[in-house]
Amino acid sequence: MTSQTLATDLALSAQHVSKAFGTGAEKVVVIDDLHLEIQPGDVTCLVGPSGVGKTTLLRLLAGLAAPTSGQVSLGGTPITGAVEEIAVVFQDYRGSLMPWMRVLQNVAFPLEGQGVAKAERLARAAAALEVVGLADSAQRYPWQLSGGMQQRVAIARALAYESPILLMDEPFGSLDAQTRFELEDLVLRLRRDLGITIVLVTHDIDEAVYLGDRVVVFGGRPSRIVDDIAVPLGRERSQLTTRAEPVFIELRTRVLDEIQRCGLKASPR
Repeated sequence: MTSQTLATDLALSAQHVSKAFGTGAEKVVVIDDLHLEIQPGDVTCLVGPSGVGKTTLLRLLAGLAAPTSGQVSLGGTPITGAVEEIAVVFQDYRGSLMPWMRVLQNVAFPLEGQGVAKAERLARAAAALEVVGLADSAQRYPWQLSGGMQQRVAIARALAYESPILLMDEPFGSLDAQTRFELEDLVLRLRRDLGITIVLVTHDIDEAVYLGDRVVVFGGRPSRIVDDIAVPLGRERSQLTTRAEPVFIELRTRVLDEIQRCGLKASPR
């Protein structure tokens, strides 16, 4: 599993995208006329309060839901359903793992639905576990692992698809601080070593600034982009030194200010 096999130069984009639920008097417009382009090879973090439509947007980008109007595309080709170039890691990693299957089988199992031969499924699963640092846990069961290790299994499952784009929905929200830091650094290593494009939804402002090459702030109802911030911290980051840099503190303050000016709640660490 190398950057040559996973990197892509295709941009993931949403043009004039709107999403509504219900009809008539019960209709609720969650996202309205949104424009967003995800640059290949970047980590793009989406922040905003609960209910602003971040997860809805992630599902639209993944092809797991269809926009009410507008278009989501990859490299200019419209996305009308799930595509093999995009993998997703959801927040509820425990619910996605099958407790009666060993870790290796958990990672390999979804590939069966793609028609991947058994030998290749197991090889790709083993390679993905190696990438996330769980090669020694391949024969254990999920219930024998910590929460952070279980989330690594969920990430390995997504990597086994060998998709160049990884979408992550609040992947570390239920983990303790130390485990969260470790998995944040894992995300940065994945981008560095595999060259993949990552879009990550989070409520945590510090996490967004630490991980992101770009932080996109959402607010309002219907949801809109309040701010779109380039993060000039370089690609090599450290939990200790990066978070102490003046530019880090300046950016986290800017993001929090943008959210508060919209009258919305945020979660600074």
